[in-house]
Amino acid sequence: MNKKISYPEAKRLRFPEDEKKNKWLPWLLDAYFVADKGIREAIIKRLSRGERLACAKGCSNCCEIHSTIPVYPLEVVGIYWYVIEKLKGKSRDRLRRQLKEFVLGKPCPFLIDGVCIIHPMRPLACRHFNVFNKPCEKGEDPYYTRRHDVLVPIEKYKNKALSLMLPFHGITQRAKRKQAIKEGYLNSLVQNLHEIDWKKLASRMEGKILGINM
Repeated sequence: MNKKISYPEAKRLRFPEDEKKNKWLPWLLDAYFVADKGIREAIIKRLSRGERLACAKGCSNCCEIHSTIPVYPLEVVGIYWYVIEKLKGKSRDRLRRQLKEFVLGKPCPFLIDGVCIIHPMRPLACRHFNVFNKPCEKGEDPYYTRRHDVLVPIEKYKNKALSLMLPFHGITQRAKRKQAIKEGYLNSLVQNLHEIDWKKLASRMEGKILGINM
């Protein structure tokens, strides 16, 4: 009898009042939900083959060593919103100082004490990066040292998640969204998370002014 593989169900993040006020927010939350469902399915397939997921709470190796993390425009807006509107207390103050001092070459600017401070709103690239079989060595990038242990996203879920972001760019018709995904439209808009001027976000945290022109 085959052992049943258990892995937590994907859950859509919900911020009812904020979703009413910010038209773009449901698009992003829906996209992340679809992506998370695909990630869960891909993980279960590998677990059923006898592999084990090496990633666990407390491991931040990829956050420390990856310096080319692609983010889409809507994801940047989501990060701004989450940091300005949802972070409170000492964590907020510490992140603000860290963003003001961030320079290229440092670990992810949203990593504090080995924890992703924006974990619910982490970008697709971070959500998709999962490693199997053994934890990473310090400083190891398994994408290059053992790519076979790195999760390969299921294409249909990944494309669906990207499609759900397209209304943010004025692309709403199904046929046009499908064509935009095929042509890699969003890939032409990707930014490197480490190269974004996060000092602007730090300034907005001080004044708690939310806008989408980054």
